[in-house]
Amino acid sequence: MADPEPLSTSRRSDARANGTRIVETAADVLARRPHASTGEIARAAGVGRSTLYRHFETREALVAAVRRLAREQADADEQQSLRPAGELANTLATPLSVPEVLNKVAPYDVAQQIVAEAQRLDGVESAALYLADLAGVVLRRLAGASAFPLAIDISGSIGTELPREAYPRVAQDVAGAVPGAVVTPLALRGRAVGVLVVVGAGNDLLHDLAREAAAALALADDYTDHMQTVRRSRATSAAAEIQQNLLPPRIHRLNGATLAGNVLPGYDIGGDWFDVADNADAVWLGVADVTGSGPRAAGVAAVLLGAFRSGRHQGEGPAGVVAQMHEILGAVAGADTSATTTIGSWNPTTSVFRWVCCGAHGPVVARADGELEILDAAPAPALGTLPPDVAAQLPVRARRLLPGERLVLLSDGGYDSLDVGGAVFGMDGLHAALTTSAGASAAATVHAIEHAICARVADHLEDDVTLVVLAPHTA
Repeated sequence: MADPEPLSTSRRSDARANGTRIVETAADVLARRPHASTGEIARAAGVGRSTLYRHFETREALVAAVRRLAREQADADEQQSLRPAGELANTLATPLSVPEVLNKVAPYDVAQQIVAEAQRLDGVESAALYLADLAGVVLRRLAGASAFPLAIDISGSIGTELPREAYPRVAQDVAGAVPGAVVTPLALRGRAVGVLVVVGAGNDLLHDLAREAAAALALADDYTDHMQTVRRSRATSAAAEIQQNLLPPRIHRLNGATLAGNVLPGYDIGGDWFDVADNADAVWLGVADVTGSGPRAAGVAAVLLGAFRSGRHQGEGPAGVVAQMHEILGAVAGADTSATTTIGSWNPTTSVFRWVCCGAHGPVVARADGELEILDAAPAPALGTLPPDVAAQLPVRARRLLPGERLVLLSDGGYDSLDVGGAVFGMDGLHAALTTSAGASAAATVHAIEHAICARVADHLEDDVTLVVLAPHTA
């Protein structure tokens, strides 16, 4: 007689395979026909109804399994590629309808509506919604009962956005202020735009609500000052407001890479910015630093950013874009103003980065072996000082970024920042920060470099520090 154990093991394996197939098939069927019966799902999965009911006693249990699958896929490792258009469909109803909220609730009340929806969920006693401040060091209460703290100190944020790797750390920070609280990130495109804090029991619907709430908040932000006011722990100058309005999202999930960027404002806000655009043919990224400070520098920076975006929209390459930026700088600022910049595009298919650099510091690659490679040791002169013949024929350089490498664009304010003894951060400081964050994501690398710069400063930065990191996936 055959040994029954292998047969038993085989049956268990078949049962697991059947269960997985049923859930995956149900997700596909329900995406197309939300009210499909269990019989339809069983036929599509190639199993009998009795087999389906051995795995899931009720349709509700099957729906719950489909929800878990959708959540796992949405929260998958950020190194997974984005999916092509047409593959996605909303499988099930969610606790919050984004169009319904935006169309029927005043934009300044959207956060309160989200809290109210959370408090309707089974097991939730009370809830509050928090946003990170501009510096990324404090969560500030946007909505919820006054019993919740107005502010909670945190670490790991990149400006107003929380990278995935910071979620556990932020949850610990919140637990220190609200013991026993359940913390759910409002996740959107690989980062969190806020957190939902509840007293009571967490459940799957809370995660579903948080995901919809993230989109609702992001859209409502364009219609009200409420969110921006809460993000400001102290008064900001006109120049600071201009600078903040120029910046794109800090954390980007791309096909084949992660990208993060930020601007640390100095004592006198200057004309620094970074910009990112994920297009079908390439990912554009750039940094710029206009001489001077205050509203004039910020205004000139805004015009330069407009030239960068205009050139992209017209189909120009890096050289054409930089030439337009140089031309507009001369037209609006005159001969006494210059700007350093690095403008480039990265092709996710070939992983080739093409760039033009004008100014003191070019791009740097942190190689997988820990060494730094300066990509442009002899950049062109700064914008505003380019000779006409150079501006007309700017050299475009190219390098393929390998898996495990990280591309770093750091402004003069970072390299030239001084510690209490007068020593500059320089390339040595950058190398040390990259060594301590070896193998890290783009967001974690930005955080490590910012921490290394700020830890050396006694009080405040003398100049803005602008930083962008692009990290191709390791596999």
